Amino acid sequence: MVVPFAPGGSNDIVGRAVANLLTTRLHRSVIIENKPGAGGTIGSEKVARAASDGNTLLLISSTFTMNPSVMKLNYDPVDSFIPVALLGQGPSVIAVNASLPVNSVRELIEYTRKNPGKVNFGSSGVASFQHFAVELFKLKTGADLTIVHYKGGAPALVDLASGNVQVALGSLIQMQPYVNSGKVKILSVAGPERVALIPDIPTLKEEGIDVDATNWWGIMAPKGTPGDIVEALHRDINAVLSNPKLKDSLASEGAQITSATREQFDQRIAEETKKWAAVAQQTGLDHSQK
Repeated sequence: MVVPFAPGGSNDIVGRAVANLLTTRLHRSVIIENKPGAGGTIGSEKVARAASDGNTLLLISSTFTMNPSVMKLNYDPVDSFIPVALLGQGPSVIAVNASLPVNSVRELIEYTRKNPGKVNFGSSGVASFQHFAVELFKLKTGADLTIVHYKGGAPALVDLASGNVQVALGSLIQMQPYVNSGKVKILSVAGPERVALIPDIPTLKEEGIDVDATNWWGIMAPKGTPGDIVEALHRDINAVLSNPKLKDSLASEGAQITSATREQFDQRIAEETKKWAAVAQQTGLDHSQK
């Protein structure tokens, strides 16, 4: 299973959790290969060119639906893959280094305006989920944030915790260790509702900011993978998703299982691709990498 981002990020955490349970169910090793770079497109291209025998799979997230609108791809995101299974979704949160003198998103916005060019935002890469989300956030709020790109969310969060960047946005599942250590503080949930794990943290919409950046994860197979193999994988993955240990593990990090039919997953990909293409046009990202 190819994870097209660096180890330690939300994609990696979810991928490894699913791979471990699949290994037990299938009685064969399901190995994670991290292939980061270029907003996840390097790993995606590897799988697009892989043998269509069911032995190579791609873990995708929201970023997969963003790349087509901003990058010239060496594969077709629709025709090069077959949707296998939707895995789940998790709220994104806006967090800052604990030493930054702000305690709300509104205070953060005001602070960036008073300190232009001095507040850095850690992104997991050009055209990544975080890149799209922060550009939309800047568009809606006028915040003055300088974007620093990394090869994955994990290294960006390491620098957030150390103070090399001051702001980041990411899944709660990957933020938790840094919050628990006291090096990072969460200001807001960038999703449609508050999260049970952090009930006192308001959503951006509660703050009057119309930004929804919910991340999700799924599994794709190369085009040409036989239908019986795809259906078998779909059944096995959904059986794993019903495992209480996986549900509890993700819930403890603020994420949730979100199973769906293959047709529903395919529809979600199409809808998200359309949504983020509109965002790319509004923010000027649609010309950034093409």
